[in-house]
Amino acid sequence: MSVNWPPSSSRVYGVQLEDPREGYLWLQSMRETNRTLIVLSRLSPKRLSRYIDLNSIDFHWITSHDDKHAIDPALERLNHHLSSRILEDSGIIWLDAVEYLSDLHGFDAMMHFVQSLSDSLTSTDWTLVLPYSPLAFKPTDVAKIRREAPNYDISMVEGENDDTVSISGESKLSHSEEDSMDDSDDSQKEATIEVEPGLHVLSRIPEKSLSRAILQRRLEQWKEMGFDVSELEPVMLVNDRSIRHQRYFSYEEKVRRATECERRIRELEALGFTTESTKLHFKIMQLTSLDEVERQIERLLEEAR
Repeated sequence: MSVNWPPSSSRVYGVQLEDPREGYLWLQSMRETNRTLIVLSRLSPKRLSRYIDLNSIDFHWITSHDDKHAIDPALERLNHHLSSRILEDSGIIWLDAVEYLSDLHGFDAMMHFVQSLSDSLTSTDWTLVLPYSPLAFKPTDVAKIRREAPNYDISMVEGENDDTVSISGESKLSHSEEDSMDDSDDSQKEATIEVEPGLHVLSRIPEKSLSRAILQRRLEQWKEMGFDVSELEPVMLVNDRSIRHQRYFSYEEKVRRATECERRIRELEALGFTTESTKLHFKIMQLTSLDEVERQIERLLEEAR
């Protein structure tokens, strides 16, 4: 299979990645083609050069640092630079900073920026690609991104003569079909097991995907459910991803135990243990004394039998 991509110019596409390295491998293959490749990334030149030869692309580091590759993260500055660049030539723009720009400027402002770029791409031979992790956004926000940037899946395949990357279209809808997509589409929701309204077991985040942006979003989700996240908030300051994941995993195990306790507490409430259920529910939302809570639940259920 060959690298016949993009399927059409003058468009914006999203690429959902759990491991950012998949995107860099694809970029490496794209530079072998005759297309101009513009890469705007939050990765420093030193880090990105591990994956791709910077001399073969038009690279800009989205940062406020003083560097020859630097471009200011202000949306107006980015919009002006790209809108001016696509007036000539043709190629692919890889904007590897969706989560960062959303955190910095707000989700709505980031989407207005993407929509403005989409308008600028009209009748050009340029394609904008937005790699991002869906775990960093609310499901409704992922749906909004997908409306503006239909999702494409990047996968490594073995070609006849060499290793290439193929793109298989996950979404090939017309504009009218894309606009009619419902926010509640199951494909846009995080994998969750519903326990009751407002309380879910969320899908586990692998270590390679646990960026600060994704961890922040998970903290917000747990906080919205009512859990006390103060224990985990300091982890946002941890630079080592493996340590960050160990502490996240430890906290998540408590949440999973508390969620199972919640199910059994509702059984107790149905059996008439109203006062006890209220006290136990408070404890599990604080994630304290879970061993004692589990023992008390067992004892009360035994009494009811």
